[in-house]
Amino acid sequence: MVGRGKRKQTSEVKELLLLLALKKAGPIGRYRLKSLLNFTEREGVVRRMLNDLEREGLVSASKTGSRLTSEGELHLKEKLDAYNIVVVEQFDFRELGFNNSYCIHIHGSANNIETVVKHRDDAVRAGALGATIIIYENGVLKVPKVYPNLSDEYPKIVEGLHHRFNMLDNDVLVVGFAEDKWRALEGAIAAVMKISG
Repeated sequence: MVGRGKRKQTSEVKELLLLLALKKAGPIGRYRLKSLLNFTEREGVVRRMLNDLEREGLVSASKTGSRLTSEGELHLKEKLDAYNIVVVEQFDFRELGFNNSYCIHIHGSANNIETVVKHRDDAVRAGALGATIIIYENGVLKVPKVYPNLSDEYPKIVEGLHHRFNMLDNDVLVVGFAEDKWRALEGAIAAVMKISG
């Protein structure tokens, strides 16, 4: 029973990663998607996922690859809304030592944070090298138990975050980082699904 729950979450992470990859980098061919989704030797899984999405009218395929349809864009938005996800984008965290990173802004989820270590582990299990959690509280960005005020140590990063993300009290930024941006995004998605799920 536990295994099935983990497999279900893994497939939800992969599906959301696929939809985001199609939105951000589409049109994309199956072989490139297989690599982006980290399905080595599993082209059939990608083909099945795309066929299912195409049957539902969420994806259209052409010689240049697959892309989201307008219904697919709406479906992606609904999935993001279900996890309170406001924005998903790359952000330069090299100053913190993160070369390839993706940042996911989730609304009003600070109370759902169990421990930073647990959510980092969720990201690592999904393929990232790690993750960090940044909480916005009373006008201050902080990393729990590490930086009570991130701007004291990294004012440029905080300035960039404020410029890029319109945060409200108790919002959370989940930053996944990895050797490539797609593993960083996959790790961040896995952590967000645990936080918002």
